[in-house]
Amino acid sequence: MASLPAWRDYHGWVAQLGKHSRCRQARLHLLAAGQEAVPAIKRGLCHQEPMVRRQCVNLLDHLLDDGAVQALVEAIDDPDDQVAARALHALACDRCKQGECRPAEDLWVPRALELLSSARIDLRAGAIDALGKVAVRLPEVAAALARSAAKDPDKGLRGQARRFVPTGVP
Repeated sequence: MASLPAWRDYHGWVAQLGKHSRCRQARLHLLAAGQEAVPAIKRGLCHQEPMVRRQCVNLLDHLLDDGAVQALVEAIDDPDDQVAARALHALACDRCKQGECRPAEDLWVPRALELLSSARIDLRAGAIDALGKVAVRLPEVAAALARSAAKDPDKGLRGQARRFVPTGVP
C-alpha cells in the first residue's frame, strides 16, 4: 500500500496539535482540509494528551458533521474540564459551524443540565454557556438557568447564568 502524501496524513497532523511549536500550523492545515480530516480529528478526541483533545474539540466546533456528534457528546465526560466545556460549546453553538450539521439538543441538553450542579466550576461554566444558547426555546433550560442564577456558589457564574435567563422567567 502506498503511503499518503505528508499533507494528507491527517493523523500525523492531529498528533502535531500536541506540540506548541506546531499546533497553529496543524490547526490551520486541518481546518483547510475540511471534512476530509474529520475522521482523524474524531480519533484525536481519544488522544492521551489533553491539549490534543482540546484542539480536536475546537476543530470539530467548526467542522461538525453528523458522524462527529456522538464523539462530542462522549467528550462531555472527558476528564479534562476544558475538553468537556468546549465539547458542550461545540454542540450548542451554531455561529462557529461551517457545515449544515446542527446536533439535536436531546443528545446533549440533559447532560448539560446535570453539570449545572457539578462541583467543578469549569464544567458549570461550560454548561451555563451551552444552555444559554438554547434557553429561549426550552423552558426547562430557562428555569434551570434561573436556579443557577440564584443559587450557584460562584458569584461570577450566577451573573453568567443571569445573562442567559429570558425575560419573564422567575
